[in-house]
Amino acid sequence: MKQTKPTPSALFIIMLCLGLLLSWVYPWHLTSYINVTVVRWTGVIILIASLIVNILAYRVFKKSLTPHAPYMKPRVLITNSVFSFSRNPVYLALIFSQSGLAFIFDSLWILFSSVMLWIALDMVIVRPEEKVLEKSFKNEYENYKNMVRRWL
Repeated sequence: MKQTKPTPSALFIIMLCLGLLLSWVYPWHLTSYINVTVVRWTGVIILIASLIVNILAYRVFKKSLTPHAPYMKPRVLITNSVFSFSRNPVYLALIFSQSGLAFIFDSLWILFSSVMLWIALDMVIVRPEEKVLEKSFKNEYENYKNMVRRWL
């Protein structure tokens, strides 16, 4: 039986559902600590930023003709555009999206579940993906790692 690996989207959905469930069972609101207008606008701004980062990253993948799926072997090492600020801008955009939704839904639980998403993505997706990149691009990837942070 072939073991399937979780996708970043699946991890996003699992963590978001966990945050929503906890919010429903035991509501814990950001607006208990921050003004409601500030909370909502913060959520909108974070969601827009995540959308921009995601669009820019996928444009570079398309232009470079390399797969963006985490378990596929890359054809080229992308180091320009948003990849010059973060080695994982797509995953960062997922975390920002969930954080933005935490503000939109006024839920500290969703905000905490976005931290859990970050940890899950790092352990399950990013670390194994880095091993593939190290094997595929050797010194070029090592130089890139020395110049660009994993997340921000």
